[in-house]
Amino acid sequence: MSAFDPNTFLEAQLTTPTEKRPPLPIENPDSEDGLYTALVGEVKARAWQGRKDPTKSGIAWDIPLVVQVGPKVQATLKYNPEFTLTDSVMLDITEQGTIDQTPGRNRRLRDYREATNMNKPGDVFSAKKMQGAVVKVKIAHEMYNDAPIEKVSSVLKS
Repeated sequence: MSAFDPNTFLEAQLTTPTEKRPPLPIENPDSEDGLYTALVGEVKARAWQGRKDPTKSGIAWDIPLVVQVGPKVQATLKYNPEFTLTDSVMLDITEQGTIDQTPGRNRRLRDYREATNMNKPGDVFSAKKMQGAVVKVKIAHEMYNDAPIEKVSSVLKS
């Protein structure tokens, strides 16, 4: 047993403000194509239910992407060499409860399958097989609580 007591943090005294970090630049200044290289982490599944319309629900995959941050971004924005950004894929599900494979459905899933080179006839695909794959990501900014945050707008082959 460890002698570590998490309650000691209740008395921690901070003297500097806790600051929000700046978002990753939309264009990667360390890359010729402006994209970021990322490693796919362990995909997690979760059930969701609509906040505004509780009759809507489904399954989503949360996909952690370990983004490689180059020296220019590290120096100007004080980032570490790696930064984890989580993307979510909302799955289209059939009435039978399976992933809908009708042409045109599950576009975001198709993007990940293409980016990880697992979308050819005969390929056996699962979310867990994506872990460890290297992809390129395009970043976009959206407003959250009156401040810009980054999100993954596209995922592409590395």
